[in-house]
Amino acid sequence: MKFLGLAGLLCCATMLACSESNESNPVSNNSRENFVGVKYPLVLDEANRKFSTFEVHSHDVCKVDDDKYEFVTMVDTQHIERDYDFRGDTLVIFYNDGESRKYGQVFVDGKNGQIKNKWKKTNCEYVQESNSIDCRESKELSGRLKNTITYFDFTQDTLFASVTDLNGNAIDIYAPTEDEYDDYTGSSFMEDIFDVIITSQYEVFPWTAFWKSENFEAHAQKRNVVINSKDKTHISFVIRGQNFEVEFTKAKRLQYNSGSYVEVGATLKSGNGVCILDYMSDSRMTPEICKAENAGLMDLASTYNSKDSLLYYGADSYYIGNAGEFRDCIVNLVKNKNAEF
Repeated sequence: MKFLGLAGLLCCATMLACSESNESNPVSNNSRENFVGVKYPLVLDEANRKFSTFEVHSHDVCKVDDDKYEFVTMVDTQHIERDYDFRGDTLVIFYNDGESRKYGQVFVDGKNGQIKNKWKKTNCEYVQESNSIDCRESKELSGRLKNTITYFDFTQDTLFASVTDLNGNAIDIYAPTEDEYDDYTGSSFMEDIFDVIITSQYEVFPWTAFWKSENFEAHAQKRNVVINSKDKTHISFVIRGQNFEVEFTKAKRLQYNSGSYVEVGATLKSGNGVCILDYMSDSRMTPEICKAENAGLMDLASTYNSKDSLLYYGADSYYIGNAGEFRDCIVNLVKNKNAEF
């Protein structure tokens, strides 16, 4: 069972470092003809500092019903309610945990005390418990977050959400962007390779080649892995006296507004064999894939809408590759299997 992941208006993660500008930017209702972004119907309650939006989300899925596979576009409408407040010249829109207000997203560059303005989203959060602002440094953000700015324009009945690059050029948030991360041998995927070699109880997940390891050197040291050489696509190492090397032959990730397209190719070599990984996955379903003969390429599951009602049984993504066989091949190359670490 899974819940239909909706990229709620405040869950959009495009942020930039905090701005110190206090310049007012009132919304102009006469400049919407060339607007690039998303418009949400808005109910604004300024007296109680609350607002709600109604978001219509649609995406392509492979729906399965009585063994019939049908490519359809599913639509779900989500009603989002938020509280907001002002902290000096900043706007804080609160996230609710169902019990009390805990923290909020910080916006700047609007007009103090008036939500009906244009506001710039920052990488800062308001922490209610300490009545403080907590900001992440720009270097901590991914490439897409680091290189874009998100704006919210509030009018009486519409919220205009838009994204620009650092030069102010409008960006289509639905257009895919290529991932900038390229240190694949320092990724979580590489840590999984170590663990599979040490104990066959682990699996490998190719998409984690784009996940930066929080502490790669410490992970290797803890497992007594000796690194002989390493660059971003090739690594040579020793585990319990056995030599290994891994080379990434391809690695590509296109990030969508929700989901991604991933390609990963890698070769692992040891003295007694070679294992080759060839994998791709796509979170955008296609009519060509949505067929009974391709059932093995999809993880079929029940998906629910924002009201917890069954939306469909089927899949909205697919994968093609040999991750399982690659992992099994590695296990078969290891001389000393299932040792403790």
